Amino acid sequence: MSATGTPWSGWSAAEAPALLCGLLLSNDPAIRARQRAMINAPWILAALDALTPALGQLRPEHNLPLVQLALPTLKALPEATLAPLLTTLDALVQADGRITPFEFALQKLLKRTLALGAKPTDAVVQIYSFQAVVPEISVVLSALAHTSSNVDLDAQTAFVVGAGQLKLVETQLTYLDATACDARALDAALDKLSTASLPIKQRLITAAAHVVGADGQILVPEAELLRAISAALDVPMPPLGR
Repeated sequence: MSATGTPWSGWSAAEAPALLCGLLLSNDPAIRARQRAMINAPWILAALDALTPALGQLRPEHNLPLVQLALPTLKALPEATLAPLLTTLDALVQADGRITPFEFALQKLLKRTLALGAKPTDAVVQIYSFQAVVPEISVVLSALAHTSSNVDLDAQTAFVVGAGQLKLVETQLTYLDATACDARALDAALDKLSTASLPIKQRLITAAAHVVGADGQILVPEAELLRAISAALDVPMPPLGR
């Protein structure tokens, strides 16, 4: 937010980076102190201190929408500022040794959006066959299924619901355990899928939305991961109502 504007209505060149850093700070005092030490820019720390009271009042479902509102300001930052910022954000994510759906979503949203802004030719279509990306689709749908923590529908059943939307390869898709579709595997899968044709990506997003909504409720981590997948594939976020 600007100093004279309404909360979250606009971002200065200092506030946008501070917002991202603030959203990644741990609630654990020791980890939080270590993370703050990783932020080497005094101007970001000053803006972060000013934003901290407002950040403390945010609900989890507001985090990614705020990141998206800050993207235009981030795109305007010079490379000399943006490159070290992305490095700092990566360090903040890694500080506690785990990657949450929000952290994965934030990184993927930033890196994909900013990379496409800098190099539009990176979005060249190379894959036109569903069969060519069966392993990657399996990773994406499995990761989403595991993100759900509800007790009404197990992860494998949610995966089957999504796979059923991809009739051409439904029988070829494989439900994976959590270690086979972790953040590293999902990141690699999305990088390959980003070069698929628009119809493949659109059908995948539809299938992904069915995984998320398989039990009739949308949890914040599921929505965050789906938003990251949409950003990585450069296709609109699908409606989540059923």
